[in-house]
Amino acid sequence: MEEKMLLKKQMEALENGKSYAVVTIVESDGSTPRSSGKMLVYEDGSTEGTVGGGAIERMAAKDAADYLKTGKNALRTYDLTSEASETGMTCGGHMTVWIESFSAKPLLVICGAGHVGGALLPVAKTIGFRTMLLDNRDPELIRDKVELADVFVPVKDFEKDLDGMDLPDGAFYVIVTFGHHHDAEALKAVLKKNSAYVGMIGSRKKVQGVYDRLKGEGVSEEELETVYSPIGLDIGGETPEEIAVSIMAEILMVKNGRTGKHMKK
Repeated sequence: MEEKMLLKKQMEALENGKSYAVVTIVESDGSTPRSSGKMLVYEDGSTEGTVGGGAIERMAAKDAADYLKTGKNALRTYDLTSEASETGMTCGGHMTVWIESFSAKPLLVICGAGHVGGALLPVAKTIGFRTMLLDNRDPELIRDKVELADVFVPVKDFEKDLDGMDLPDGAFYVIVTFGHHHDAEALKAVLKKNSAYVGMIGSRKKVQGVYDRLKGEGVSEEELETVYSPIGLDIGGETPEEIAVSIMAEILMVKNGRTGKHMKK
């Protein structure tokens, strides 16, 4: 595959929030399948391009997928001098590749472009999230929020439209629409996604009302227990900006597997 096409594939992966690793032959000696070449490796192990095919390419792809999980880079050398080598190939040389990981930014899907939704956008982007904003109002009425989002998706029905969206696994979802009915619609659809986090704003009374409605529509108690609601860490504050900080703090806590407790001893 031409290098120009590989660059195009890299751009597509970045635009679609897809992590990948680039494997590049940096040195080869003796008889090797190739003296130059480049290959993209995705999280699922699929590849684009080639570094020579056969066992050496399979090993490089596996190594790249492993390093991609940790976001690390590595220099790997493969021995092709004997059947006893890890490659099992006897071409009579060595090949060294540079594996470089490119981890996609996590995606934050914000359902609702009100005050809190709008305040979340700059905070999320500052700490490295891609943002997708969904709302069912006229985009011109929320133009300031639309312009802050990486992607804006106008919806008519939160449940139906979210059901039909192909969103990446591991996305983070925040539900902050302007009404209980829309919150319930969005939550019902989001619970069907393979998410890293689902949070919904609201008082305990409002949250219980939404849960009761969804349980009546077949949503299980176990599914509802995965939702962070009322949303955010208990750090006080009433303004949209303060609430946005508490929400993003909770998301980071979940994302990084931490407790949210004081560091002070």
